[in-house]
Amino acid sequence: MMSTLIHKNLSIANCSTCGSSLKFRNGKSQEHNEIDLQCINCNSIYSFKNGYLNLLPSKIREEICTKGILARKIKDGLHLSKLSKNEQDLVKGILASKSMAKQYFRNVVHPTQAAWSARAYERFEDIFIVNYLNSLLKNKEVAFIDAGSGPGRFLILLGSKMSVNSCRELKKNSETDVLYRYDDMYDKNLRYVIGIDYSEEMISHSIRLMKKYGLEQYLYERIFPITGIAQNFHLNHKGLDRIHKVIVCTFQTLGNQENMDLQVQLLESMKRLALPHGTIIISVFNKKRFKDFGLRTFYGREVKQTVGEIINSKQDEENSIVRTKKGVYSKWFSKDDLEQIFRKARISNYKIMDEKSLQPVTGYEQYLKPSEQRKDVFPRAIVGLAEVKS
Repeated sequence: MMSTLIHKNLSIANCSTCGSSLKFRNGKSQEHNEIDLQCINCNSIYSFKNGYLNLLPSKIREEICTKGILARKIKDGLHLSKLSKNEQDLVKGILASKSMAKQYFRNVVHPTQAAWSARAYERFEDIFIVNYLNSLLKNKEVAFIDAGSGPGRFLILLGSKMSVNSCRELKKNSETDVLYRYDDMYDKNLRYVIGIDYSEEMISHSIRLMKKYGLEQYLYERIFPITGIAQNFHLNHKGLDRIHKVIVCTFQTLGNQENMDLQVQLLESMKRLALPHGTIIISVFNKKRFKDFGLRTFYGREVKQTVGEIINSKQDEENSIVRTKKGVYSKWFSKDDLEQIFRKARISNYKIMDEKSLQPVTGYEQYLKPSEQRKDVFPRAIVGLAEVKS
């Protein structure tokens, strides 16, 4: 059973270092709780453990597994001399997400229980993306990839549309029933849903939630939660090149990358994943609302309980950056900022939308009214969409 699950994962993902195929280490597939995998080209080692594929590079895995402050001091402060600046920043982000997944799903992501400051924004992202997929799935097979999947928000949403009997409480809820309704178009043409997150805890929790919501039958058949870094995630393109890829990075995940180099690398990776034909969708927070809304309202009680108290400096506030005691980093953007990142990533066929150009998505009024979109979302949303072709 274990080796079958791994083979299915390896049909989706390749080595994070060089993009080559992976194999069982020493050529053996053993029925153990943890199995090592090896790249056929560069010999990088990865693992399949606790029911999911872990594609974090070994030197990053070593750092995030170090226990306690004293142990970190003994081990020379995260071995920083062995890591590049980008790798150091990625480790900071991974450590910041520790012990957060369950609370993050409840307070920030849950479609009916999360704080409204987060929920309204996410509801718009949900219907914007589903509306886009609706038109695409009429005549194309699609693979959906969520770069920064967290506790599995889109894995659950899109899984519910492929399965009649899943997410029953959401299908019965008057607010969520239309969005989470089964759709034979999704069942037929949405071939794969892949979630990538660098937090093992987030991926592990997303698997638990999928089982809770009745989606276990789709795990590693059509839905693949994978621990990995989106900047160096590589698809196994065998059998996927004819499928249109939709790559999304939503709810400020781009702004959680702690420097512009990582932000550009993320878009470059999304572009590579989309080839030979696909779509990139990015959603970030508008820095025009950073001081009057972001610091005062968005980071309210529920969000602060999850990500920690804000510890901003004056310089951070001038640069529209949030830092919290738990180590969470969030950079808010202008429209020009996002355009600059698209240009640096050499993405040409794109459009950037803000409150002046975003249009309400209709058909989901119980979930999010057009008036709520205009009032509660558009003033603080910037959405980028790009069509990618080789």
